[in-house]
Amino acid sequence: MCAMSQQVLYAELFKDIEYKLTNIDDYAWGEELYEFPLIVYTKNRSTIPNYGRVCQEAVDVGLITINSHAEGMIEVVPALYWPTNKNIYIKDDIFNKYWRYLRKSIAIGIENNPEYCKEHGIEKPEDIVELRVLRDYNHEPYIQGGKIKLKIRKQEQPKQTELKRARQSKLDNPKNIFFYSSNRDGSRQLHDKECEVLDSIPDEKFMGSPEVPDGYILCRKCKRKLLIRMGCYPNTKQIPTCSGFFQKYRVSTTELERMVDMGMTFHAEDMSVMTINGIEDTWQVRAVGDRVSLWHNNYVKLSDTERYITDGFHNQKCKGNMTYMLHYIESYTWKKHLEGEEQKKIKDEEEACVVAVEAERKTHWYHRVIDRIKRFIGRK
Repeated sequence: MCAMSQQVLYAELFKDIEYKLTNIDDYAWGEELYEFPLIVYTKNRSTIPNYGRVCQEAVDVGLITINSHAEGMIEVVPALYWPTNKNIYIKDDIFNKYWRYLRKSIAIGIENNPEYCKEHGIEKPEDIVELRVLRDYNHEPYIQGGKIKLKIRKQEQPKQTELKRARQSKLDNPKNIFFYSSNRDGSRQLHDKECEVLDSIPDEKFMGSPEVPDGYILCRKCKRKLLIRMGCYPNTKQIPTCSGFFQKYRVSTTELERMVDMGMTFHAEDMSVMTINGIEDTWQVRAVGDRVSLWHNNYVKLSDTERYITDGFHNQKCKGNMTYMLHYIESYTWKKHLEGEEQKKIKDEEEACVVAVEAERKTHWYHRVIDRIKRFIGRK
């Protein structure tokens, strides 16, 4: 049984204030936030990671939630939204003021979208909150009683400092994609470098690797981001764009995993086109609005079985959504293409033979006589 939607329940109340929301570019109901990382920052927006790019692309938004003690019961919480990777940024003092209301709204969204939340490891509202920006050498942030609090870190001894440096060196190594604990009695999960679960791994057990270690599985919480990092490596700066592209055109985590398992890679510099390196060929998924089209690398045939790849792409005229196009790419090989051409050739020859026989029947007098006799017998 689904929880009652606040967006439906309080729609009329929201209409009474909607016209006043002139200082924001867009708004979202709190129950819709379950699929958006909520990143808390402090002081000013310049503390936001990648702020230079964020400030160019982000828009001011209002997060709609319910406060029974507020006038009109509707609260509009100011925040910043970055469409490229669907991050929402909220200042720490605003978070502390409104979190107890937002939490209830987000919990409704989690309850009403169990499939998505299970796939992304979201069990409670706090699972979408990221506090890493607030962390420093001396303080560790955490949420208690609906507010962010800071606990003082223990002062590190020289050995701990050395372990900390070794940990950071592993994180900074561009060859390392997978991070995990060397404790094989633990969960034996692999994490993305930005996964918050890494914070629970002690420095002395922290490991990084360019390959998947035997016996480990991908973390459910960061699996999607890790798969995208694997697929666009070494162009990791394209992760936000690729993530936004797959999100916009509804490519599931299961499909991403299949692509990566097959050795396919992908790259996107903007939201207009994604280049995909398939099993043998190179493809492009080009986007215009909400529609996508599939393009295939050009080639020249040297013989009935040989070809070479040339510059440019041609429209494959493949109708369907992006997931269908990815299945098409996954199943395409030059050998299968030639087999398809041969089957089409045989079919065309068979159809031509039928047409020729019919033409002959209409031309020769004895066929016409036989046809008349058959029609005459049929009437009796």
